[in-house]
Amino acid sequence: MTDLSPRKAAILDHSQKFAHSRAEWRRKARFFHTEDETYLRFLVPKGARVLEIGCGTGDTLAALQPAYGVGVDMSPDLIAEAGRLHPDLTFIVGDAESADTYKEITGTFDYIIVVDTIGSLDDCQAFMSRLHPLCTRETRIVIGYFSHLWSPALKLAEL
Repeated sequence: MTDLSPRKAAILDHSQKFAHSRAEWRRKARFFHTEDETYLRFLVPKGARVLEIGCGTGDTLAALQPAYGVGVDMSPDLIAEAGRLHPDLTFIVGDAESADTYKEITGTFDYIIVVDTIGSLDDCQAFMSRLHPLCTRETRIVIGYFSHLWSPALKLAEL
């Protein structure tokens, strides 16, 4: 991953810097993550084949209890932690927009989860085209992202 844009390189640097404290941050935001995972479990049935792009430490992927689960993240430290926490799942270090990343992934998936990752992409259309070989006609792509329109309400709630 030497050809990252300056923005993506900064995101990778940030991910690496805070990889070892990710569990602490998830604990602090437990309510949010629990709600997120509850909703995703509503969409994704237990025992499905699931690919998560931007998987971090793999906690969300593990919460979905896939029959076969693969997580991709560009942070080697986050992927190392994911592998340690969830040895029954497969984790790959790679850039979600790079064709090389997808060479390591075999088969198709029932669900592809992209939560809080879209904003780190430089070219969403190229990213989506990379997913096509991993899909069947029944594959569902689930995309979630934080809306900054909620920021004022969240700031008020924090007070």
